[in-house]
Amino acid sequence: MFARKTKLNLPDGNLIETPILLPAFSSRGFPDIKDIVKGVREVMVGPGLISAYDIHYNYKRIGNFSFLKPLIFIDSGGYECLSNNEIVGHSKNRSKSYKWSTKLYKQTIRKFLDRNRIPKAIVSYDRTMKLSSQIRLANSSFKSFVKEGQEFLKEILLKPESKKERYLNMNEIIANIRKLGDFDIIGVTEKELGNCLLNRMENLSKIREALIDNNMNQLLHVFGSLDTIVTPLYFFCGADIFDGLTWLRYSYLKGLTLYQPNSWIEEFSINIDDYYLRLTTFIGNYHCMKEMELQMKSFVKNEDFSVFDNKDDFIDRGELFRKVLEKIK
Repeated sequence: MFARKTKLNLPDGNLIETPILLPAFSSRGFPDIKDIVKGVREVMVGPGLISAYDIHYNYKRIGNFSFLKPLIFIDSGGYECLSNNEIVGHSKNRSKSYKWSTKLYKQTIRKFLDRNRIPKAIVSYDRTMKLSSQIRLANSSFKSFVKEGQEFLKEILLKPESKKERYLNMNEIIANIRKLGDFDIIGVTEKELGNCLLNRMENLSKIREALIDNNMNQLLHVFGSLDTIVTPLYFFCGADIFDGLTWLRYSYLKGLTLYQPNSWIEEFSINIDDYYLRLTTFIGNYHCMKEMELQMKSFVKNEDFSVFDNKDDFIDRGELFRKVLEKIK
């Protein structure tokens, strides 16, 4: 088991402790992103994740995200620029995609680094190509962002090596693990980690084990995982950072991640306006994420699964986690 707490040094000299659960914001599927930000910004204390795409196209509508201090993660925008038929389900509110490219990504990052002084973690541009090329181009991009007196955390987002491959090439990643030493954070998307939960958990464990064997302390970031069951399982396997839009799409209720209208029946009167219910759910989900962070940190002390138990929960999560981990090689 590789669950851990560690300190992340920020560019401004401050520290932040992992594990980190990142609420992500996106215009993709959420055309009312401006209202969402307005509704939650008073109760949130960072960090959080936004995309370079939304900074470029929606900055004037959604503001500078200063409430996400002490650290803002800036994703490359690969998700937001997907066509509608490339996104599976989740939301009927699918917005139009606008032009996006490495050139616009780089221009946007440079402007935002100048505009906003809150410490940032910059995620490399999504690239499907040989791992060695992904590493080379990510390093090249980060070097182009550097200015005198201006620092940021560097995160490489690993992708499959060809469009014919659905999953990451784990053999290549492990064989080239030392080449990832130039980055502060190593990112992977949940859907590209493997074809089932067991495979994904084992692959995360392999990456963490390879980092340990090479005396490397890079953080592992799982994109697209932010729920009450699977996220802790990835944490046990060595991941440190988790983000996703789940907190906007679903409800965290009594240990489970549920379809929002179903949870509203449990918690509220059926004649309350949906807008109020959604906003209340977002805030409640955020508080649940902060509580889960504390549970994960408490677990590291003595590996006691009971820290995840709550007498009001629908299921015994601690016992569930223990049984699942017994299946990991």
